[in-house]
Amino acid sequence: ALTGADIGGGPGAAIFLGLRGDQAWFSVEAANVTVSSPRRLDLRQAALLWPMADATAFSYARGMSYWHSRTRFCGVCGGAVAFARGGFVGRCAQCSTEHYPRVDPAVIVAVENQGRLLLGRQSNWAPRRYSVLAGFVEPGETFEQTVVREVHEESKVRVTACQYLGSQPWPFPGALMVGFRAQAQDDLPTVNGELEDARWF
Repeated sequence: ALTGADIGGGPGAAIFLGLRGDQAWFSVEAANVTVSSPRRLDLRQAALLWPMADATAFSYARGMSYWHSRTRFCGVCGGAVAFARGGFVGRCAQCSTEHYPRVDPAVIVAVENQGRLLLGRQSNWAPRRYSVLAGFVEPGETFEQTVVREVHEESKVRVTACQYLGSQPWPFPGALMVGFRAQAQDDLPTVNGELEDARWF
């Protein structure tokens, strides 16, 4: 187990993730660890094999580390930000503004019509890879409004009804994915550059 002496970077370098039994879990940037670190893993692939508690902890660590890396300076005055409370709050050294972790809500939706499923693909994906549609919530929108807008923007398909299914954190880099199932009109999918292709399957 690492001790404080093994971690460089000064105060705030470690992010407190919580307690499991009598053990405290922290996230530390590899560059700040003076002992040899384990080999690198792709979190998306590894999380499929880990117990849920481990996958949740590493997802939390990924999201918090990303937020730290993007919150070095205050968005109000430009002053340096120092982290406190186990890394959960950043405080500006100049104007004392407090900064908290950012979570970006997004929807992911299975759009159906007469037993068919609407899927799309981006141009940089592997050949034949398709996915259900997704997109970020804009200010002033409900999740349901986002479903309607995103599906139409990406495919020109008109959603007639949608139902909430569930949610999950998506720390790539810091989203909360909110899942929906939707019914749509029998429109011909048409892309306008955001997707390379969209079609009914």
